[in-house]
Amino acid sequence: MNQAFSQFSTNIEEVRKTHLISTSLNVPTSSILDTSSILRSCIVLSVSAIDHLIHELTIIGMREIFNGTRLVTIKYNSHNVSLGFMHAIISIPPLITFESEIRRSLGWQTFQRPDKIKDAIALFNPLQLWQQVAVVMCDTEFNIKNQLNLIVDRRNMIAHEADIEPIFKTKRPIRDTDVLVTIDFIEKLGTTIYNLVR
Repeated sequence: MNQAFSQFSTNIEEVRKTHLISTSLNVPTSSILDTSSILRSCIVLSVSAIDHLIHELTIIGMREIFNGTRLVTIKYNSHNVSLGFMHAIISIPPLITFESEIRRSLGWQTFQRPDKIKDAIALFNPLQLWQQVAVVMCDTEFNIKNQLNLIVDRRNMIAHEADIEPIFKTKRPIRDTDVLVTIDFIEKLGTTIYNLVR
């Protein structure tokens, strides 16, 4: 799981570097240059970083259960795999790996919303995720989930609506501080989840 967290840290660092481009370009002498698209990309990349982390932690955790090095969870036992996988894995030698099947079955899903993240973690760890996250982050479950949902909502507005307000047909405003808060929150959340489930 260390490798998954290392990649998450790298992804967050890249978001911070992207954000730095915006702040370095946003000087009074370059007022004709609009850096808001860079800020918007930071929100999209931050959500992508947590989504990727949850995918990787889940795949590793499920693989550990399959290999007998982690305790089985109820959700793991009820996870569906394809008949093709069952046929391929009993061949001598096996024609497919467990990890490739799990990547196939989880690959189309997004792990960004609180409930989706909880469901993914439950595939390999039975802890009460958001209760434990709230304790570590010294906040309420409601506040943490709400902040994550607001960030994902904004990410979706950017990714699916070009961040255009539908009535007035103008770009929604974005502030540098909003982006910094988003990056910091996602980094803290990802770190907390990793430390709880590893």
